Amino acid sequence: MKPLCFVIMPFGKKPDLTGRIINFDAVYEKFIKPVIEESGLESIRADQEMMGGIIHKPMYERLILCDFAIADLTTANANVFYELGIRYTAKPFTTFSIFETGTKIPFDLVDVRCFPYVIVDDEIVDLEDKKAALKGYITEIKKKKITDSPIYQLMDGIEFKHNLSIDKVDMLRERAKQDNQVNTQIQEILSLDKKEERAEKLKDLEKTLPEKEDWDASLAINFILAFRSINAFQEMVDFIDSLPNHLKGTVVVQEQYGFALNRAGNKDKAIDVLTKLVEEKGSNSETLGILGRIYKDKYNEAKSSKAFLAKGFLNKAIEVYTDGFKADIRDFYPGVNAATLKFVREDEDTVDFAKVVEFAVLTYLEKKSKISMRKAPSNFDDYWPQATLLELAILQNNQSKAFDYLSSAISTSHEDWQTDSTAKNLELFKNQGDWVAEVIQVLKDN
Repeated sequence: MKPLCFVIMPFGKKPDLTGRIINFDAVYEKFIKPVIEESGLESIRADQEMMGGIIHKPMYERLILCDFAIADLTTANANVFYELGIRYTAKPFTTFSIFETGTKIPFDLVDVRCFPYVIVDDEIVDLEDKKAALKGYITEIKKKKITDSPIYQLMDGIEFKHNLSIDKVDMLRERAKQDNQVNTQIQEILSLDKKEERAEKLKDLEKTLPEKEDWDASLAINFILAFRSINAFQEMVDFIDSLPNHLKGTVVVQEQYGFALNRAGNKDKAIDVLTKLVEEKGSNSETLGILGRIYKDKYNEAKSSKAFLAKGFLNKAIEVYTDGFKADIRDFYPGVNAATLKFVREDEDTVDFAKVVEFAVLTYLEKKSKISMRKAPSNFDDYWPQATLLELAILQNNQSKAFDYLSSAISTSHEDWQTDSTAKNLELFKNQGDWVAEVIQVLKDN
């Protein structure tokens, strides 16, 4: 069995401190992963274990037990440093760091040996030479196992111990290897051209795996998100129903359960699931954002034929969305939905509320421009904040500001369905003036 190398790094496209966008998935696929494999190791990437910013138990297991670990310090990502600190405490050697030379290494790590690489025009400069050099670097570490942890270097005599048996450690390593292989298979299935095959292939893959009692949360979540990504909502419900209680009962799985039940047409059960989750675990913006969406859907279904019932659902949606925004004003999704529905209800404080949400979005963007923010798949990409600002400006009937936000939105990398979705949302505000129709048409054309 090949030794495991745990890769700690950002994922997706993230800005560095100068605002330059770095494609970390490309860095991993073209540079890090090939070198690890050519060095006789098996690569496991840390971002596979992340969900909603929470580090799951498997993350700790792999940080502590994997034979090797490599950390990419580019963008000075806080999660990367946190995980690297855990690793340095657990292992005196076989941990090493790399960084893109545009990154300023924090003072506490200036004495840590780091392997540099350079990106120009989205490509690693002298890629083959860098791969060869990094491979040699890993080979040296494998042979000499020189203490590289600053904790062990500076605190002579310190030692971290666990009481896991060798069999237990080997089992955890084997499970990590298997999960890595399954994640690769999931991604291969999702890349199939025929959409109708994907859900069946995922179910076939599920059947080949051990009983779910032995699964960890990260593997279950990867299946859930895979079904969600192909809009297989009933299959998503069935999968979650099949999970053992220790997995099904987690907050993130229950949130996704409510989301899937709603999309599969079982809104009442979805409300029961999410309401119970709030009662037992407390309010958070994600849970309340999903619950608010369900009440919003029920309002839209009832408004054409059941006016009094629709009003009740509208009131409930506004209440839940507002509570979600108050729970974490950094999450502006429930905020903008509350503002829009307050506009529908003709609340007197709608514009003032919209300005508060706008401030939250602008604060988010300001922080994002300064630091690399690591996000789960369920969170916003670069387009949605701009689209949200556009909607809030139109809600405030501020044409000048709306046109500025429109320019930012369409100039941000996006897919056609995203601008189409925004255009559809803005149909609600057509009575603000002919200029809103112009905004809608620009979105449809871009």
